[in-house]
Amino acid sequence: MRRSAALYGILGLVLLSFGLVDYFVSSGFRLFVWVNLAGGIFAIVLWITSSRSELASITTGRSARYGANAAVYSVAFIGLLVAINYISSLHHTRLDLTTEKVYSLSSQSVNVVKGLQKPLKLYGFFQGGENPAARELYETFAYYSPKLTYELVDPDKHPELAERFKVSAMGTTHLQYGGTDSGEGTNVTELTEESLTNAIIRATRSSKKVIEFLDGHGEADPDDAETQGGYGTIKKDLEGEGYEVRKLELAQLPKVPDDANLVVVAGPIKPIGQHEIDALNDYLKHGGRMIAMYRPQRPDNPIDEDAMVKLAGDWGVKVGNDIVVDQVVRLFEGPALGLNPFVQNYGDHPITKDFKQRTMFPMARSLTAEPNLKAGLTVTPIANTSDTSWAEVDLDTLFRQQKAELTAKDTRGPIAVVMAVDGNLEQLGFGKGDARVVAYGSTEFADNQYVTQFFNRDFFINSADWLTGEENSISIRPRSIRASRFRLTEGQFSIVFAFAVLLLPEMLLIAGIVVWWERRN
Repeated sequence: MRRSAALYGILGLVLLSFGLVDYFVSSGFRLFVWVNLAGGIFAIVLWITSSRSELASITTGRSARYGANAAVYSVAFIGLLVAINYISSLHHTRLDLTTEKVYSLSSQSVNVVKGLQKPLKLYGFFQGGENPAARELYETFAYYSPKLTYELVDPDKHPELAERFKVSAMGTTHLQYGGTDSGEGTNVTELTEESLTNAIIRATRSSKKVIEFLDGHGEADPDDAETQGGYGTIKKDLEGEGYEVRKLELAQLPKVPDDANLVVVAGPIKPIGQHEIDALNDYLKHGGRMIAMYRPQRPDNPIDEDAMVKLAGDWGVKVGNDIVVDQVVRLFEGPALGLNPFVQNYGDHPITKDFKQRTMFPMARSLTAEPNLKAGLTVTPIANTSDTSWAEVDLDTLFRQQKAELTAKDTRGPIAVVMAVDGNLEQLGFGKGDARVVAYGSTEFADNQYVTQFFNRDFFINSADWLTGEENSISIRPRSIRASRFRLTEGQFSIVFAFAVLLLPEMLLIAGIVVWWERRN
């Protein structure tokens, strides 16, 4: 009995320790706490009653010295842990080990937050002034800049703030930029990284830049968010980035409007008049910016892009009368023809800096640099298809018979499907400054059907950012990724914590102590 008395004391301390840990960490499931506390107290009482005669000798002699040493080491170890935690609190670092980086911001969000020039405060209006998801999102943003702070507000307790910031719906985030609480700010009701990042961009930009979409020739419609071929989705994304998107009926105007920062010609089907071509050319000669997008010639659906093809040639880009074909391998079917080539090979250019993501270019024409470039023009291929692709020139056989074969007339891949042009106007003899053009061999690349595929949206908006001089905004934008998580109630968390985190280690520890004790004696 005496031999086992000390074992009772050790086991009693273990039971008490685990019971107290569960008591202070979780509050929903108390059965584990009471069982451990009762068992621990019973074991310690049993030890005391069985070892009264030995207690006096325990406080003296060699055992006492060993105990004192152990106590000193324990205190030193606890002090070391406190010091480590204190230092880590001064140098806070977040580490996201999830596969999809669900607890990290996109590169765009990080750049936007790090680029804040003035203080920015987020006011989150939630029931009871608390929302765990909002707090987690705000903390993630605040981690990247000391200029960003946040406050969760209960609108029932602080109606004056809701009135001042014009908040009418629960769950609204108000952004106050510049260090004032005047109420002039931006409200956003969607609690996502993308919506919050776009709201920060809108709040911090002093003025909107204007993007004009040429209209009247069958181009992709930026107001069409319903059909597959519309550009309504990319328009919404551009507006989220702080751009103002408008339609441009150039046939009725003497020139491109002076406030246009970028003109997009998204795959015209009908011929563009000479007056409009001259206006676009004159716009570029005076430092304009343009995105020119092309469609392939189809026997069943003829188009007339001759004027735009010639305009591209004047600025150093040759648009091929072909379509890019790539082989795809389907399970159990073998290789097949693909008219939606993927791109993972990008040129060295600000648009594609650190861009390694996959994009898709459906129904794309090949693009090459004109053989005899004018002095002052720099033409860079920035998106190239794979080595297995080629530019097919026999369009009649391809579309009517669904057949294609690489011949001597075709061009073997990789094939450039996007070209960036930088024109030095002084060397070209047009004046001072520079002109910029990005030519796309595909129009469907950015339509409602394909713009959300892979990273097409990021590539297109990066092009717009480079053209309009917003190179600091070039990045990978937030994506909607579901985290592999589920939420627990307080009671469920307490049960999981008790059985998964505490019970298993406790049982292993007790078993180890018993085995060690038996071998020792």
